[in-house]
Amino acid sequence: MDGFGRVFSAVAFECTRYSGLIGCRDGSLVTVKVRVAKLWRRLLVLLIGGVIAVPYAAVVIWIVTASNQVGNRAESLTIIVVGIIAFALLCIPAFLAVIRALERTLAEQLLELSIPIPPRRPRPADRLRGALFYFGHTFAGALLLFTIVVLIPAAIVLVGDPGQAHELSSGLIGTATSPAATVLPAGLIQALAVGILLMCIISIVVEGYFLPNYALILLGPSAADRAELAGRERARRFRRTVLAREVHDSIGHALTVTTMQAAVAKRALQTDPTVAEAAVDEIARTGREAVAELDHVLALLRTEADLEADDDSVISAETAQPPRRAIEDFEVLAEEARSVGHPTQLRTRGDLGSMPSAVAHELHRIMREALTNSLRHASDPGASVSISVDARFVTLTVSNACVVSTSGARSNAGAGRGLQGIRERVELFGGEVRWTADGGSWTLEAVLPTDSGTVRVANEERQT
Repeated sequence: MDGFGRVFSAVAFECTRYSGLIGCRDGSLVTVKVRVAKLWRRLLVLLIGGVIAVPYAAVVIWIVTASNQVGNRAESLTIIVVGIIAFALLCIPAFLAVIRALERTLAEQLLELSIPIPPRRPRPADRLRGALFYFGHTFAGALLLFTIVVLIPAAIVLVGDPGQAHELSSGLIGTATSPAATVLPAGLIQALAVGILLMCIISIVVEGYFLPNYALILLGPSAADRAELAGRERARRFRRTVLAREVHDSIGHALTVTTMQAAVAKRALQTDPTVAEAAVDEIARTGREAVAELDHVLALLRTEADLEADDDSVISAETAQPPRRAIEDFEVLAEEARSVGHPTQLRTRGDLGSMPSAVAHELHRIMREALTNSLRHASDPGASVSISVDARFVTLTVSNACVVSTSGARSNAGAGRGLQGIRERVELFGGEVRWTADGGSWTLEAVLPTDSGTVRVANEERQT
């Protein structure tokens, strides 16, 4: 059995090693295929540039041929001027925005690039960068086409047939009238042919290697455009954060109140039907408010595409159209907490009606989230809420009982999405927020400036 086991182990080891070699070979084949496909796509881009270069080359050949065939100097100059004008007309499309867009599409499809679209109409500098890529692409393609059509066949003929090189050498230097002229050696011509071919091949390889980099630099957005696109992306993430916070606050509060009201209704169903009926009514009212809040958030989501297309990064109270909050709305929040057995005292100082609508709306959301946290985490029922309004600031203070750990922090504080959302709301208006747990009491204090009627997306997204 021991001998059989050793044989079996050896066979298993060899099978494993062979399968590993096959896997390595398969992986190498895949890598080779990927590289060949990548090389072919870059050559195809250069060949397209060569096709674009054909009209320019035809004009140059026509100028040289026609001017040499005409004996009159004036006619030769006329041909040269006409050729230059035709060449200049062929260069005009390079500065068009549509050509730049076509080159960008070509680079994205064949070079597998992701080139951001500029957020505005092209400026002269953008057209110039597009023309530089166009002419560079055309020159590189012309070099590739010339190498394939002319240089490679010529080098093969000259290297394979020294007689052709010798005949060519006699024609390069020395004429019938001056037979003593120096003749270029045939071997040197062969070496020059090979050297020129190698130089052209190296140039093509370098151009193909750096072609994606040139495309990103010359066809992509400028530094100012990239900054604007980054600002729009920050604005988009900011709006998504606002929507997520709105959903969390409204739905979270509604579910908390509904759960507690359902518990109150269950306890009072047999002993006090009136209290149970009031709890059910409160559940219905909270559900209707949650649906209204959800409709409001969905309306913001539907208009997000329009906001992204807008160049202005200002989000005003009129854009969101929040309901205007009054003192009665804050009383309703306190009454909701009381109705589920969480006695809540609400004290106000100053004129709440003097607050801007956006400030009052955010203050209402902050108080609602604070009371929701109090309902979830308070160690004993009850909360105290105070709102103080003066000429410059409005201060909201919410406190409740809590269990304090030995480190001095509330054991069930859970500084998660709720407190994070409160901090984002307050910092968005340029205010301050802090919370402390001391002497068995958890206190949250938020201060908002009363002159914050409009919210602007900051240059840097705040992280909490």
